[in-house]
Amino acid sequence: MPSVADSQVKDVSDVRMTFGEHLEELRWRLVKSLIALAVAFAFAAWFYQGLVWIVVQPHFQVMEWLDVKGDQAQLITAAYTKPIWAVMKLSFIVALFAASPFIAYQIWSFVSAGLYPRERKYVVRYAPLSFLLFFGGCLFGYFILIPYGLYGMAQMFNMHDVVKPTYVITDYLDLVMSLTIVTGVVFQLPLIMSFCTSVGLTTAKMWLRWLKIGIVVIFVAAAILTPTPDVYTQLLLAIPLLVLYFIGVGLSALVGPSKPEPAHA
Repeated sequence: MPSVADSQVKDVSDVRMTFGEHLEELRWRLVKSLIALAVAFAFAAWFYQGLVWIVVQPHFQVMEWLDVKGDQAQLITAAYTKPIWAVMKLSFIVALFAASPFIAYQIWSFVSAGLYPRERKYVVRYAPLSFLLFFGGCLFGYFILIPYGLYGMAQMFNMHDVVKPTYVITDYLDLVMSLTIVTGVVFQLPLIMSFCTSVGLTTAKMWLRWLKIGIVVIFVAAAILTPTPDVYTQLLLAIPLLVLYFIGVGLSALVGPSKPEPAHA
């Protein structure tokens, strides 16, 4: 007569997937994610003119502020092939952003079965907030950081009397895409702070104690992450990060204990 332990082992073996089944599931989820990314890329590449029109609007806004008109305000191409690669890169980034919810769902469906309930709770709580913060950071980069940063650089290095400025479309697209992604990533700061507090690594009081160090780190990070050397653009990124730091302190006060939990032997 089989024992209770044997029957429990048999039940678990019936529910658990074998290593090969895990690999098969992972393969199909990767295939689905790649198909979704390819479809999104095809749509983005098909409507590339509309995407480029959206991306170049900050440039023409700056030209309007500088009262630059006509051919001097137009973006130029430096070679036949460079705009193609720039548009392909733009289409891929847009496609990755558009397909990210579906890809995230595939990742979550694969890993959620192996997570503990507490770990699932963290993912469900923080993943939507992370997406919203990234989207908000991208909007900030597009509407604030990029146009005002470009305007500050144009004013700072104004040599129109001796040098006729020309703006290359590939350099501009690279700058816009990098700044947009950078702002989306750094806007995760309050979420990271609150997560560290929720797992007991920090408290709101600790974040306030580290404020001076945080200010130094924020300004150094702004100087490194912005691909332009001017202080104006770096300030445009550093000041919102300071605001986000205080938001992170507030979130830490909501999700964390007033003092760190004592370590158990």
